[in-house]
Amino acid sequence: MIQHYLSAILHSLNNVLSVVEGLSLPLAIVFGSTALALALFAARRKGDSSLHWRDLATRVMGYCAVAFLSIVIWSALRTTQPLARMEMKWRESAEATTNSIPDAPPVIQTGPALAALQERTYTRTLTLPPSFLQRIGAEGVGTLAPYLEDPTTANILRLKDTFRRSGRAVVFTRQATRLEETPFPFADARVNIQFHRFAGRAYDAVFEGRYLIRNATNSPMNAQFLFNLPNAGTVRELKVAVGDKVISDPDEQGAYRWTDKLAAGETREAVVKYRVIGARMWNYDLGSSRRRVQKFHLQAFLDGEARFGRGSLQPTRASSRVLDWDLGDVVTAQQIALVFPSDAWEKQGYLQVLSALPVSFILFLLGVLTFASREKLRLEPTRLAIALFCFGFGLGSITVFSVYLPVIVSATAAPLLGAFLATSVLSRRFLLVAIPLALFPSAFLSAENSGLMLFLLVLTTLVLFKWLQRQNDLKSIER
Repeated sequence: MIQHYLSAILHSLNNVLSVVEGLSLPLAIVFGSTALALALFAARRKGDSSLHWRDLATRVMGYCAVAFLSIVIWSALRTTQPLARMEMKWRESAEATTNSIPDAPPVIQTGPALAALQERTYTRTLTLPPSFLQRIGAEGVGTLAPYLEDPTTANILRLKDTFRRSGRAVVFTRQATRLEETPFPFADARVNIQFHRFAGRAYDAVFEGRYLIRNATNSPMNAQFLFNLPNAGTVRELKVAVGDKVISDPDEQGAYRWTDKLAAGETREAVVKYRVIGARMWNYDLGSSRRRVQKFHLQAFLDGEARFGRGSLQPTRASSRVLDWDLGDVVTAQQIALVFPSDAWEKQGYLQVLSALPVSFILFLLGVLTFASREKLRLEPTRLAIALFCFGFGLGSITVFSVYLPVIVSATAAPLLGAFLATSVLSRRFLLVAIPLALFPSAFLSAENSGLMLFLLVLTTLVLFKWLQRQNDLKSIER
């Protein structure tokens, strides 16, 4: 990274030299003609003396040095934005950094499934020719596999095979008892999700779901609660419990499963809690187009901007920090999808501030010359050069301050420091010029309201200028 800085500085100096080299002949003619004209004018009014000539030559050379220093500072400030872009790319591509930006995959959470378990027996009968008996005796019942369903693909509890003769034919009968799931909705489902934003598009989500399981029938039933963890990187602080039973380990498919008998009218509550780090998007899938949602409430707490994914269910109530979804007796295949935009606005605002630094410096130079001419103040070239260096140093220090401070603080504190240093060299009367122009770059922190901020800055400056002018007029009248 240091090589990039050195190359940028050398490139800036080469630009300055090329500009000066290209303008050397015109500048020499202009300055020479100006110096000769001033010398002749001074000689005609006060007489030609070596003292006046030396003083005039010194002032002309001083202002030439001020012009050269202004070009150098202006060219150096122009390199701050390219340097900042290179530094951002370097940090993003660095394998290890002290200021890392967490990233993770999107979090996709599917709603839990609730079903009633029932045993059902299915019978399959095949009439076989006598020759099949010999094949079955030699190869086993697997000979009939092309004609029967694979028992390993279903929830088979019991399997019974029988053979009987019917004349010369053989009748094969298979009875398979399967455990079937009949989905039914939760009596109430309440989900709370709290998002804590990180840098970039990452977030830390705290999930809490409370699902009410109720047997609304008049007979006992075997109920099954099935919860799948989100499709995410790392899940921590996980807790899954139904009633007083804690489900600590997942099943072979990676799901947290609870099965128990519910009496008629009995109600139990399933509680799921966890934390997860995700990025870019968060999805909650209510179910499918065949699963009815009896009563559902989701509340999302935000600490930053969030948008809705394409095709997402819109909230029933929304504020700047809380989003609510209230659904009842609905069948939907849509999801609740929140998209977290990148905080690139801060980077863009920072780059816009850096792009305004050369303009702020040139306006400061013109403002100082205009204010000095209006107030009939004499500007010494040496003091003016030091003041320009201090103001330019304050503007350039934004890149250093931003490493340790927020952008909004560095974009205001560093230029104001340069403004106070510059006016301490010139005069405190120049604060009316230095402070507004030091705050000029910070107006570009907001991409949407920069015009309004510039308008308020100019209006405030004009009001202060008029007020100070009136105070000076009152003092002159009193005298």
